Amino acid sequence: MSIQTDDTVHDVIVIGAGPTGLLLAGELATAGARPVVLERTLHPAETPKANGVVGRAAVELRRRGVLRGTGLHVVRPPRFRYGPFTLRLGLLRSPLHILPIPQRRLEELLERRAVGRGAVVLRGHEVTGFEQDATGVTVRVATTDDAEIELRARYLVGCDGVHSLVRNELGIGFPGTTSTGIARIARITIPEHAATRDSAEIVFPGIGRLALFQQNQTEHGSVTIAPMNALDRSAPFDLYIVSSHEERGDAQPTDELSEAELRASLRRVLGADLPFTTAYAARSVVANSRQAECYRRGRSFLAGDAAHIFSAGGSALNIGLTDAIALAETLAAALRGRADETLLDGYQAQRHPAARRALAHTRVQHALETPDETGEVLRGVFAELLKDRAAARRIATLLEL
Repeated sequence: MSIQTDDTVHDVIVIGAGPTGLLLAGELATAGARPVVLERTLHPAETPKANGVVGRAAVELRRRGVLRGTGLHVVRPPRFRYGPFTLRLGLLRSPLHILPIPQRRLEELLERRAVGRGAVVLRGHEVTGFEQDATGVTVRVATTDDAEIELRARYLVGCDGVHSLVRNELGIGFPGTTSTGIARIARITIPEHAATRDSAEIVFPGIGRLALFQQNQTEHGSVTIAPMNALDRSAPFDLYIVSSHEERGDAQPTDELSEAELRASLRRVLGADLPFTTAYAARSVVANSRQAECYRRGRSFLAGDAAHIFSAGGSALNIGLTDAIALAETLAAALRGRADETLLDGYQAQRHPAARRALAHTRVQHALETPDETGEVLRGVFAELLKDRAAARRIATLLEL
């Protein structure tokens, strides 16, 4: 098979059309650059992922006009979950900003903005390898019509997820830890007659009371359940997102989980059957806490999940978006001819410590949720500390960064 070579030299090739890659492309295009986003899949994923943006990333999206005309708003919540605890932040001037938005909707908005400002998004383009030299990067791409092409760019950014080809090709280490537990997640329909609920809890005959939006610990694990219309006002009243957490054993994470496996896991944890009728987009995940040893080699960079993954707390999306903003500023300056090694290394100097701080917070939250004796002792200490609202507000301030 012959390889087609595109003689155009693009400013930046971004691998991955998730929120990080799309925001990066939009920022670069706004700065006058010519970015190209390469995405392996033909269509955006329908699998539910994150349901909101927290902290500075939410404020930055609003500031850039991403939310204009959408009816979406950044809010300051009086309460926020931190592991198994609720941080009570007060009704006035909560230090934390939140944008409630499903990830799929966020991707739609970011792609529209990026393309509207001149970025090119090529779907069905899978990167198979690349080489870099002193002046740029040559990227090999396989397309869905069995063509092989080569693209050339001055810089390359891997926003290509946990199993990043860019990170692996660059030989960058990804040290960290893997959880011994497994979470099974789905959207489920629970008929109104099968349970009663208010703003804080849901009650099932034969099971009892389950708190909403937080882990409900049992002898065999935990269950978290939340009504989708609290996150997305257009969602039906009887639609919920549910997750079970238990020891992994020999189980392996999978993007497609059968309804029978989900029911069995919930039964093991709750000791009874959860009365739902249908499950959608069920999957299982194993928590990892990892960070790339460095974010740059030569003219190639890492951002988002390719650079870091978190074990709890929903930080991946927030940190990935702020990665994109910082890296866009660095690359825009480089493309204007102001590049030297100090400037290019500035991205790592800024973002590596930020992700490390976020990793620390998610590891604390994960430790607080563990059902063993250590977790129980930690929960006791935190319960005492959080009686002081100033302590809760200080934690929220740290999450805002």
